Amino acid sequence: PTEIVRSVACIVELGSFTKAAERLGITQPAISAQIKRLQVMVGGAIFERTAGGVGLSERGKLVLPLIRRFLEANDQI
Repeated sequence: PTEIVRSVACIVELGSFTKAAERLGITQPAISAQIKRLQVMVGGAIFERTAGGVGLSERGKLVLPLIRRFLEANDQI
Protein backbone atom coordinates (compact mmCIF):
# COMPACT_ATOMS: atom_id res chain seq x y z
CA PRO A 1 0.00 0.00 0.00
CA THR A 2 1.15 3.48 -0.91
CA GLU A 3 0.70 4.92 2.59
CA ILE A 4 3.08 2.32 4.03
CA VAL A 5 5.89 2.99 1.58
CA ARG A 6 5.38 6.74 1.93
CA SER A 7 5.75 6.31 5.70
CA VAL A 8 9.03 4.43 5.23
CA ALA A 9 10.42 7.19 3.04
CA CYS A 10 9.40 9.80 5.61
CA ILE A 11 10.97 7.84 8.49
CA VAL A 12 14.22 7.55 6.53
CA GLU A 13 14.19 11.28 5.80
CA LEU A 14 13.44 12.34 9.39
CA GLY A 15 15.11 9.50 11.33
CA SER A 16 12.11 9.14 13.64
CA PHE A 17 8.78 7.33 13.70
CA THR A 18 7.29 10.15 15.78
CA LYS A 19 8.45 12.95 13.48
CA ALA A 20 7.24 11.01 10.43
CA ALA A 21 3.84 10.52 12.06
CA GLU A 22 3.59 14.25 12.78
CA ARG A 23 4.48 15.16 9.19
CA LEU A 24 2.04 12.65 7.74
CA GLY A 25 -0.75 13.62 10.12
CA ILE A 26 -1.15 10.19 11.71
CA THR A 27 -0.28 8.74 15.09
CA GLN A 28 3.02 7.14 16.00
CA PRO A 29 1.27 3.81 16.79
CA ALA A 30 -0.24 3.89 13.28
CA ILE A 31 3.25 4.34 11.79
CA SER A 32 4.54 1.44 13.91
CA ALA A 33 1.67 -0.77 12.74
CA GLN A 34 2.41 0.09 9.10
CA ILE A 35 6.08 -0.77 9.53
CA LYS A 36 5.25 -4.08 11.23
CA ARG A 37 2.98 -4.93 8.30
CA LEU A 38 5.71 -4.12 5.78
CA GLN A 39 8.28 -6.12 7.74
CA VAL A 40 6.01 -9.17 7.50
CA MET A 41 5.76 -8.64 3.74
CA VAL A 42 9.54 -8.32 3.23
CA GLY A 43 10.51 -11.02 5.73
CA GLY A 44 12.34 -9.04 8.40
CA ALA A 45 13.22 -5.76 10.06
CA ILE A 46 13.81 -2.74 7.84
CA PHE A 47 14.72 -0.35 10.65
CA GLU A 48 17.05 -0.58 13.61
CA ARG A 49 17.41 1.71 16.59
CA THR A 50 20.39 4.07 16.59
CA ALA A 51 21.69 6.56 19.14
CA GLY A 52 20.01 9.38 17.20
CA GLY A 53 16.72 7.65 16.38
CA VAL A 54 16.23 4.97 13.76
CA GLY A 55 18.19 3.90 10.71
CA LEU A 56 17.84 1.33 7.99
CA SER A 57 18.77 -2.28 8.60
CA GLU A 58 20.59 -4.20 5.87
CA ARG A 59 17.20 -5.41 4.59
CA GLY A 60 15.94 -1.84 4.70
CA LYS A 61 18.86 -0.69 2.57
CA LEU A 62 17.81 -3.24 -0.05
CA VAL A 63 14.14 -2.23 0.07
CA LEU A 64 14.60 1.57 0.04
CA PRO A 65 15.53 1.93 -3.66
CA LEU A 66 12.43 -0.07 -4.60
CA ILE A 67 10.29 2.14 -2.36
CA ARG A 68 11.67 5.29 -3.96
CA ARG A 69 11.00 3.97 -7.47
CA PHE A 70 7.48 2.96 -6.47
CA LEU A 71 6.73 6.40 -5.02
CA GLU A 72 8.19 8.16 -8.05
CA ALA A 73 6.02 6.11 -10.40
CA ASN A 74 2.96 6.57 -8.20
CA ASP A 75 3.45 10.34 -8.04
CA GLN A 76 3.85 10.54 -11.82
CA ILE A 77 0.56 8.73 -12.34
